Amino acid sequence: MKTLLALMLVSSAAFADINEMDNNKTHAVDCTKDATVRVSGNGNTFTLKGTCKSVQISGNKNTVKGDGTKALMLSGDDNTVALATIENAAVSGNSNSVSYKGKKPAVSDSGNKNTVTPAK
Repeated sequence: MKTLLALMLVSSAAFADINEMDNNKTHAVDCTKDATVRVSGNGNTFTLKGTCKSVQISGNKNTVKGDGTKALMLSGDDNTVALATIENAAVSGNSNSVSYKGKKPAVSDSGNKNTVTPAK
């Protein structure tokens, strides 16, 4: 058990997270350094470089663009997400727009007026 705990601590220490609770901020995120992006503020813009482990948006009117994420969790409203790759998307907010360039993600949408479509 001690070995497992030590391995978990060592493996998780390599990554940091971005947590944005403020409004109207702009971030460039290197997903190799910041594996998880959490947004609870409003009107923010994030540009992702690389593939993040997780992008979690509970704020409103945010924009996330760039390379990709393994897991997108979107519970806010009126957000725009445009990524090259999204493996899984769980959308429970309303009036969100999600677009992807790669393979179609696995999608769970329990909100209203959300779109998950290939990028044009």
